[in-house]
Amino acid sequence: MNLTQTWYAVALASSLGPQDPIGITLHGCPIVIWRGSDGGLLAAEDRCPHKGAALSRGCVVDNQLRCGYHGWTFDPAGHCLEIPANKPGVAIPKRARIRMMPCQEAHGFLWLWWDPQGAHHAPEPPPLPAVSHVPETGDSGWRQLEGEAVWTAHWVRILEGFLDLTHVPYVHKSTFGGAAANELYTSEEIVAGDSLYALIDTPRDQNYRSDQASNPFLRLWGSLRNQEGESNPSGVQHLHLWMANLLLIRVEFRDFMIYLCLVPVPLGDGRSHLLWRHFRSFLKSPLADGNALKRVKRFLGEDKLILESMQPFEPDLDGREDLLLASDSLTLALRKLLRAKREANLILD
Repeated sequence: MNLTQTWYAVALASSLGPQDPIGITLHGCPIVIWRGSDGGLLAAEDRCPHKGAALSRGCVVDNQLRCGYHGWTFDPAGHCLEIPANKPGVAIPKRARIRMMPCQEAHGFLWLWWDPQGAHHAPEPPPLPAVSHVPETGDSGWRQLEGEAVWTAHWVRILEGFLDLTHVPYVHKSTFGGAAANELYTSEEIVAGDSLYALIDTPRDQNYRSDQASNPFLRLWGSLRNQEGESNPSGVQHLHLWMANLLLIRVEFRDFMIYLCLVPVPLGDGRSHLLWRHFRSFLKSPLADGNALKRVKRFLGEDKLILESMQPFEPDLDGREDLLLASDSLTLALRKLLRAKREANLILD
């Protein structure tokens, strides 16, 4: 399901340094991303027009991208400025250029405007999705972790999986799902443009205190919180989805908050590159990172096991394959948005 004319988050911003380009794949298309001399982002098809080498294996020199195979060098507009093997006075062929793509940085991710049909006559893309509530990098009020993994699952299936409420007490019964009710419904849902929002009453994970026992630092913090008491053990969960592929889960209790930003990038070969950023408002010392990382990887692994088993691989937007019920309201809402994109000819086969 190739959704076009939309912004995709495609990589963690931390993966890109000031001089070395990186290569990513989106819907089967190899793309190179690098930083210009002003720190801004540049992106192009990851193929040198000479012999097809990956430009992401090259380097950035004076704001220009240099191929690591024969040194062909391209400016920020994609024109080749130098072919070292040419004899003096030999003109550079007009075909010696690379196709540039709009690229921006925001919310800890690198974003790419995807419009393969209009690639050669692309108008100025619209602004990035109006993503909110993602803590800024370096915000002292949060401790931040991030990571990535490759799943053999469809990117829309992954989004639907994290929007699904009623799987929690079953898939995650050994982690945070032990406190969840079998019947978990949204108390509010909003569909606005290309975004979804839902509010859910959320019970506290009863295991989170026992998990602290393995770490003296966490055990001390837990005992202090127990002394304070908990007059309101339940909390709320906010689900935000901004198309094409950024989902933010905000879990908020009286005494702490945990946010998880999830981005499945469609690789186009039956796999998705899952990027994630995790934020916690408590235990902001690095000493607690190991426990937090273990928990994130554990419950993501629980989702992975199920989502990689889904058939058919690509969800049927018309509902012929899946028997969806009222409790699947967020999945239904997402598929309705995607059907509207299909009717507007914005989904390629």
